[in-house]
Amino acid sequence: MSKAIIVPDLKYKSPRRRGRGSGPKGFRSALKYFQYREDHNTKASASKLRDRWQDRGLGAHYREIDANCQRLKSQHVLAWTWVISPAPDLMALVPEDQRRTLVMDVTERIVEAYYDARGFQIPCYSYVLHDRQTKEGEQQLHTHVILPGLAPTVGGWEPMYINKRQGHDELFNDIAREEFEQALDRTIGLEWRRLREEPEVTHDIPTDSEDLDVWFPR
Repeated sequence: MSKAIIVPDLKYKSPRRRGRGSGPKGFRSALKYFQYREDHNTKASASKLRDRWQDRGLGAHYREIDANCQRLKSQHVLAWTWVISPAPDLMALVPEDQRRTLVMDVTERIVEAYYDARGFQIPCYSYVLHDRQTKEGEQQLHTHVILPGLAPTVGGWEPMYINKRQGHDELFNDIAREEFEQALDRTIGLEWRRLREEPEVTHDIPTDSEDLDVWFPR
């Protein structure tokens, strides 16, 4: 399959400020953005602000999440900030009343599978489901996941780092793809796979881009 079916992205916030948007202040601003907006141009509606955060032990409000990440930070990582963004064209095949549940379920499965594969126990975390429109007018449901710098093990809390040389980022991508593939198979069957049986097309995608539209070019 040449065209991406899901874009998982993992970044982190450092405990130290190293420029605009970084450090504790930048992290707090990001949490506010996740809580109150769908994207840079759209505020979250009053109905969506109710129970905005899906609390899996880290908190149900940005202030609580911020405080817990401060408490569970490692030397180099204040918090991990993941994005789980399924391809809009595939999500359009899912019945509308099942889409939000599917994305939330996939998000939680990715968190659990990734930490288990890395030898950690399931950490406390929280996430927000954003509902935005692409430039082409497609719905693009995606989640922003917040995880602390420390992760639980049998022996206690330990730092969790991403080492590209050890394939930690590739493992993350593989798990995300597999979990979404299985979710689509369970929900709509195997027909969706034909949409990805096409000649490979190479796109130059800036790896530091935060604009989700660039990941799904037309």
